[in-house]
Amino acid sequence: MNKFALVCSLLLGATFGTGISFAKKSDAPAGPFQMGSVLKQIASIPMTTAEISSFMPEKKVLFVVGGENVLEVVDMANPANPKKVSEVKLPGGASSVTVYGDLVAVSLLNNPEWKMGHVQVMRYNKGLEVLGLHELCYMPDMITFTPDGKNLLVACEGSPDETFAEDPEGGIGVLSIAGVNAPARDADLAKAWAKPQKTVVGFNGLDSLKLMAAGVRKTGVKSFVQSLEPEYITVASDSKTAWISLQENNALVKFDVVAKKILDVFPLGYVDHSKPGFGLDVKKDKKIDIKNYPLRGLRQPDGISSFTVNGKSFVLTANEGAPVNDYKAWTDVTTPMMLMQQGVLDPVLFNTGMLDELKNVTVSNLERCDTAPDKTQNGKCPYMYSFGTRSISIFEGATGRLIWDSGDAFEQTMAKVAPDYFNWNSKKGKVKMDARSEDKGCEPENVTTGVAGAKRYAFAGLERASAVAVFDITGVENGTMPKIVDFYLNPKDRGPEGILFIPAEKSPNGEPLLVVGYEYSKALAVYSVK
Repeated sequence: MNKFALVCSLLLGATFGTGISFAKKSDAPAGPFQMGSVLKQIASIPMTTAEISSFMPEKKVLFVVGGENVLEVVDMANPANPKKVSEVKLPGGASSVTVYGDLVAVSLLNNPEWKMGHVQVMRYNKGLEVLGLHELCYMPDMITFTPDGKNLLVACEGSPDETFAEDPEGGIGVLSIAGVNAPARDADLAKAWAKPQKTVVGFNGLDSLKLMAAGVRKTGVKSFVQSLEPEYITVASDSKTAWISLQENNALVKFDVVAKKILDVFPLGYVDHSKPGFGLDVKKDKKIDIKNYPLRGLRQPDGISSFTVNGKSFVLTANEGAPVNDYKAWTDVTTPMMLMQQGVLDPVLFNTGMLDELKNVTVSNLERCDTAPDKTQNGKCPYMYSFGTRSISIFEGATGRLIWDSGDAFEQTMAKVAPDYFNWNSKKGKVKMDARSEDKGCEPENVTTGVAGAKRYAFAGLERASAVAVFDITGVENGTMPKIVDFYLNPKDRGPEGILFIPAEKSPNGEPLLVVGYEYSKALAVYSVK
């Protein structure tokens, strides 16, 4: 971890003491709460599905999906007064949506979800015309057009059923019309997207032993290849390189879009919660108690984003964490007490007091320092691995080198700005502060980046805390430390899932906008950005 990772203690200028109690849930203020002034909420509308959205500047229309068999269309001509204009039926549960020009594409899950899924490509002109429905890969998740519009990239997750009897291989799906010359006539584009080139790039060519030794996790009961599950995609502005998160595997794939080839797989490592600036609250006791512990948080990002400066690309990761604990046949979850009973932990460090504090923390049974490559001299672990880091990170796109991590900035800021909602579980809509401290905290779900004026910002959605945090990352490529400049939490808007930045040059009102889909409360919120 380099010097740019030591962020939060310097950012906030204060730490929060042990054992601070706050009001009961019935006394909690209603909000909204805000630290800065970068974001200003200008609209919110109810939706059927409010998760992932994509904007069509030419038509001033927003398309929204959220796991249901519908695509919702929102008129954004006046961002302060968005209007839902239609709800289109789809032949499957839509997991993601993307737009290029007047084209709209959705990834569609099958039923059951582990079966082969589809991608549907449409053209929008006051209505949606289906150009093609393409069977592509197992469990298609995130989908995106490359910036040049020639390729559709799909994260083919390939998750198993709950018994692992069915565990299809994941991969990187590509629908391509790269052979069509630009500018092409509408009729030529329609014909091309009716029969695009279809490719699914799998992981069979990877050196599994080398990758596992480097820290890429193998989960489940089947092969290493079957355990790899693509989650989210981001593409460089030149459309040549993409990065794909393998969330459960704690890794990032670097992908050559033109050659349709995996270039590298970067293990994403961990955050050392024993270091200053990287503390966390691990006890559900209705108190804010951010401290250092002998824990290593696995990043395991869900949403990722990227930006390029002077030809150099960087990837941002939202380090949610992903324990494999929803299957009957296998799990990578254990408890500190079980590890102690198995003789794995160092009894000097993990004494009775330490174990009592950490007893309810969800930890991994895969990463163990009593076996290679982490074996210690006495074979006893001076740390445990937890899921997620409650932070976002920035990596070099070319090498996978860590540039910066936000550390405990989210928890420190929540404690200062909205203490009654500190690590609350917004999924249920009940104000119970500290409810998620033992299990991944605020859960950074997604992150995106955008330029407003002279500033480059990173916007992070915190799923369980239902907050949006803004970092000024201007100059990070030159070693400038990012700093948190805004934190917005409205308890009425719960569960931020998709975060979409609309730059000023594409915005309907000429101002940068941020559109957030709130999964739990099923609302779409629009913010101006300054």
